[in-house]
Amino acid sequence: MARSKIDYGIDLGTTNSAISRMQNGEAVIQKTDTQKDTMPSCISFNKKQAMSVGDSAYNTLGSDRLKRMLKPEENSTNAFIEFKRTMGSDKSYFSSHMDKEYSSEELSAELLKTLKSFVDESIPSAIVTVPAKFTSNQKDATLRAASLAGFSHCELLQEPIAAAMAYGLTSSNVDGYMLVLILAAALLMQ
Repeated sequence: MARSKIDYGIDLGTTNSAISRMQNGEAVIQKTDTQKDTMPSCISFNKKQAMSVGDSAYNTLGSDRLKRMLKPEENSTNAFIEFKRTMGSDKSYFSSHMDKEYSSEELSAELLKTLKSFVDESIPSAIVTVPAKFTSNQKDATLRAASLAGFSHCELLQEPIAAAMAYGLTSSNVDGYMLVLILAAALLMQ
């Protein structure tokens, strides 16, 4: 079976997300629609049943929280953040504007679709980073999100390994020692 060439890497972050491409041996971050390197990992829905992703959704999140403080009886939210933490679980997020529940995978898929939209070409394959502590269920959920976003092939890479690789690719100092604490970081988080 022939493997797809993977030119794009995605940091599907809990707080912020980004997409980059390998060009001439260097990772080049693709700018978002607001010309930033990263976008907030946030999704919101408005009364007209339109979805916002990124900065505009994050702005909605702030006003949504303020409305809930002023009117606690209207305890509904239509802006979601940090849903990556519940990947692989049965947790759902109800949007009163959409009158629908969304899984973490569905919300993550919308983030991935938006990141793909910042690129001028079709992206069939990508590498997506995941925390070192992610369980098999969480990794499977991330792969489902990538599939929902339209990726025909997705490879997962643990974030500490991605960071070590990025440092190794850009380091001009080839002499010396490097210590990567992947296991220790995962154990400390438990």
